[in-house]
Amino acid sequence: MIITTRTPLRVSMFGGGTDYPAYFRREQGAVLGFAINRYIYISALPFECIVDYRYRVSYSRVEAVDNVSEIVHPVVRSVMERYNYDSPTDISVQADLPANSGLGSSSTFTVGFINLISHLQGVSRSRMELAREAIFTEQELLKENVGVQDQLHAAFGGINRFNLRGDSFSLAPISISTTDTRELCNWLVLIHTDIKRHASAVVAEQLANTTQRNIDSELSQMLALVDEGQKVLEQPNVERPRELARLLHEGWVLKRRCSSKVAGDAINELYEFCLQNGALGGKLCGAGGGGFLLMVVPPDRQASLMELVGKRRFIKFQIDMEGSRVIHQ
Repeated sequence: MIITTRTPLRVSMFGGGTDYPAYFRREQGAVLGFAINRYIYISALPFECIVDYRYRVSYSRVEAVDNVSEIVHPVVRSVMERYNYDSPTDISVQADLPANSGLGSSSTFTVGFINLISHLQGVSRSRMELAREAIFTEQELLKENVGVQDQLHAAFGGINRFNLRGDSFSLAPISISTTDTRELCNWLVLIHTDIKRHASAVVAEQLANTTQRNIDSELSQMLALVDEGQKVLEQPNVERPRELARLLHEGWVLKRRCSSKVAGDAINELYEFCLQNGALGGKLCGAGGGGFLLMVVPPDRQASLMELVGKRRFIKFQIDMEGSRVIHQ
């Protein structure tokens, strides 16, 4: 029987950069963001060993091998080795949106795959355990330059604030009604920059600046935006989208000061183009270097902006409230 996990991608809003251990292990960190109804699906079909391989892994390439150690995909190999999973299995991956787009796809995949293998082994894990196991896999086993917010948003779903200090992570759900959440999403769009990048490589300069305390002032201001953003989201008023746009823009200005790798000319030009054609403000999602812009655009201006940037680059979405889950078994 096929087992499938569905795990949401995420949009980071405020506090990005304070979710790296180099910062929150010496200072208070916090992030505010949400999961979206765009997913990575990972399916597994255990089978009898009657074919000429024990493991088949299908993603952007297809692998068919006899030993887990021969699997090229680093997350699949590392997780299966960590949990001593050795049953013959066919694994396949599908995604709603492309990888390397600033929506946390790498961590979403890791959370979803850990959830899948845990289910196959009959192991029940809490959402926080899923997130922590994914963080350990990426940071300790794979030595990736990643923070912790992507794994947390993917595991929990919803629109949340996570407070980070030392080894402690705490969840603080944003108090906002379903109606207000839907109304907020009416003003939000994702616009692809047509640039792909690998987050771990892009963020190296920022992490060096963080370790050397060169950007403590910027990170402190970005942390303060988490508080301001939470107040805007939790206090209903007609100016919520405009206030949110202002704060996102402030964060975007600070983000670009953290590393020269965050945004090149093409990204800055696209951002300004959006502002000139109806958008009120926004930011680049994720570590930077490419991927998606999150823009706040009045609903009556979205059709014209979509025509200008191209329909295939323009993504509407709602907030996922479920996080990583098994959807078929």
